[in-house]
Amino acid sequence: MAGKWEPFDINGSVFRPMAKLLHVEEPEFGCEDVPEDGAVYGSVVLEDKNGQRTVKIEQGQLFASRLNDGMWIGKLARSMVLLGRDKQTVYQPNEAERTWLEDCMG
Repeated sequence: MAGKWEPFDINGSVFRPMAKLLHVEEPEFGCEDVPEDGAVYGSVVLEDKNGQRTVKIEQGQLFASRLNDGMWIGKLARSMVLLGRDKQTVYQPNEAERTWLEDCMG
């Protein structure tokens, strides 16, 4: 497992993995209506050097994001980026993703 967290090259830049998104789950409240407090959350199961954890994500943030199963979170040239499961497609986080990343990755 140590190799999974080693930096690697992407088009001449070094990507430093911080976490991998294992599963992104959209909010589900069945046949019930939206909760009275209006807060609806999905969840993201991610893995980092410390193991797996589940992090809540507000429905609006999730739907405005490009978060997907198999993506990576890491640093590329000192910037936090999302990396596609192909390990080649780099996404600069949009506003919703940036907010969520700040909350869950510190």
